[in-house]
Amino acid sequence: MISNAEVEVAEAVDSDLIASGIDDLLSGKPLDGAPPMNRPISPDRIYFTDILNKVESQLGPPDLYAGGAAGVLVRWRHGQKTLTVAQEQGVTMSLRSSAVLDAAEATAFRSGVGTRPGQAASYFELPYLWRVVRRGSALEQPGVLPTSDWGQLEQSLRCLLELWVAQTSLLYEAGWCDEVAFDLTEQVSGDLVLGLLQSAEEGLTLFLHDDRTTTARPDPDDVAARGWQQRVHQLQAWIASFDPGLYTAETAAGIIVRELRLRGAATPLSVALTALSSNGESRLQLPGVPLKS
Repeated sequence: MISNAEVEVAEAVDSDLIASGIDDLLSGKPLDGAPPMNRPISPDRIYFTDILNKVESQLGPPDLYAGGAAGVLVRWRHGQKTLTVAQEQGVTMSLRSSAVLDAAEATAFRSGVGTRPGQAASYFELPYLWRVVRRGSALEQPGVLPTSDWGQLEQSLRCLLELWVAQTSLLYEAGWCDEVAFDLTEQVSGDLVLGLLQSAEEGLTLFLHDDRTTTARPDPDDVAARGWQQRVHQLQAWIASFDPGLYTAETAAGIIVRELRLRGAATPLSVALTALSSNGESRLQLPGVPLKS
């Protein structure tokens, strides 16, 4: 068991490292040609929110939250430098040249996922799969190129959703928003096909848009057999809700791809991410999903 004295010592060390990282960020000293600063702050991820609060009290709200397989990262930009606090194996703080960092991540996304040299073997290996950016921020949006392969799209959605439920809870705790959402639209017909909502209170919900007339609607038993649970007439949609305890990313990703194909999308190139939103002072972006936006 960790004693109170050990906790106090650890917190004092954390505070010193945090203060040093903030001083480095705010100083006028350029980073060009210097190795990036990367410091372990805490070996225990349970202190992540406390550490973020300490940094935010000095620097104000961060510019972005993002999440990938390695964990959640939170960034502040000042001048030509970017300070990142990451929840990976413990909590780390790093300071990089913004230009160098942006170029490296843009290259990783542009190279994409596949088997060619320079490509990531999985969407989990991308720098991050989702990010929420503070409104008014001038950050450029990176992203993988749109794919024509349904298997690639399903893999990316499975990776995204596997991470999303646990990671977006940090956004809710920080007060940035209490839900994130996006739609999927078939561009040839202009039809809204699907919507996805991840909220603090309801968890993950999929919406299958269906405003067709009664005679044109599919048999309810057929729709239920595809994983949809009920039709909500006010929304003109079928819904599928995933309790966090029963949540499976593979099932949700499979439902999404199957419905896009049933509704006439020839390839993922005819599908677009639309209405990406969070209901706070921020913008949702999905750079790890290979669709147009």
